[in-house]
Parts: sequence; structure tokens; C-alpha cells
Amino acid sequence: MKKFFNINTILIGLVLIAGVAGMLFMNATKTEGSKAIVDINFEGKKDRMEIDLSVDETYHIQTTLPVTLVVKDGKIHFENSQCPDHLCEGFGEISFDGESASCLPAGVIVVVSEEN
Repeated sequence: MKKFFNINTILIGLVLIAGVAGMLFMNATKTEGSKAIVDINFEGKKDRMEIDLSVDETYHIQTTLPVTLVVKDGKIHFENSQCPDHLCEGFGEISFDGESASCLPAGVIVVVSEEN
């Protein structure tokens, strides 16, 4: 009869425990951002804007493919996009420092940042 707790089982268990502990630590130390940095890059033109996440507002960004960003309750998300696949709308709301969402066909990248 084989032993149930061989070295492979113990190593896999330790790796799983370390992974769960790492995820819990990352969730416990996340901080909400206070602004969103929006980089717009289309047709060789580059632009950057900062959006205050404490003010509920809708932003219409005109590029070759227009997008709409909505800020509500300290979170920002892509509401609408004219891109062919609409993947950016699936990112959902982002609000924590370092989170990002992008609509690459439109050339719009949103990164949440903590106020420095």
C-alpha cells in the first residue's frame, strides 16, 4: 500500500498554501486609487488626461473609434466603444491602484493611480 503523504503531495500542498497566502496578502494591502491616468494614442498623436475618481462624470473620447468612459462611486469603466470586439467593455469597473483597462483599437489606456 502506498503512503498517502509522499513528498510530492507535501510539496504541492506547500505551493498551494503559499499561493493562497500571497493572494490574501495582495488583497489586504490593495489601496484604492484617487485618479485615473488616460493615455490616448491614435494616428500618431499622443495625449494624456487625469480624471478625478471622486467626481461622477461621463467622458467621451474622440479617436478613430470613439469610446465613452464613466466614473461613478470612485470607479471607472468603459461604457461604450465603437471597436469591433468590445473587449474593453468587459474589463468592468476598476478602482484600485495599478489596475488598468484598455481599448487598443481606439488607442485608449486607463490606469488607476494613487494620489502622490
